[in-house]
Amino acid sequence: MKARRARRAAPAALLAAALTGCGVTTTDVIDVGQPATGAKRQGEVNSAEARLFFMSPTGVTSVTRPAKAKLGAEDAVALLLQGPSEEERVRGLYSDVPKMKGEVHVTTGTLRVSIQMPFNVLRLTPVSRSQFVCTAAANEVPRGRQIHDVKVELSGGSYVITDLVCDSNQAFPAAKLPTPTTPASPR
Repeated sequence: MKARRARRAAPAALLAAALTGCGVTTTDVIDVGQPATGAKRQGEVNSAEARLFFMSPTGVTSVTRPAKAKLGAEDAVALLLQGPSEEERVRGLYSDVPKMKGEVHVTTGTLRVSIQMPFNVLRLTPVSRSQFVCTAAANEVPRGRQIHDVKVELSGGSYVITDLVCDSNQAFPAAKLPTPTTPASPR
């Protein structure tokens, strides 16, 4: 019986000895960079929050803002137009969305959002276009669907940009959605 216990204890003792001699020491908390962000599981939307997309030093990023009730694309775009909050600005976030003279109208349908602006939409930068498209789409994703399933149309100044989708925090034409490359098969 004692021999069995000794055989079981030997691996545990070896492991403990190896771990104590590995040179890993404790450290204090180190503040580095932006807080971690990530996408929620598709279709899992908290009914009391909005996802907005702002610019950060590393590119377009999403932020979640608490709300008193479920927000759709129209309310989320209105928040986007107000720009980042003071807390978000302290974190280094900013907006590339231009100041608008006039109203922005948002209409929604099944897996579709239309945003009408009071100026030529061709003057939007790729970043501001991504901010609008991703904010609108993220707040209109039906349960069980993905953000790139929602098509967004931007119009204004007699121009229309149709079928834009959000993928990896960037706006793309739906027909040109990036796909992962696959290695060539051996011949």
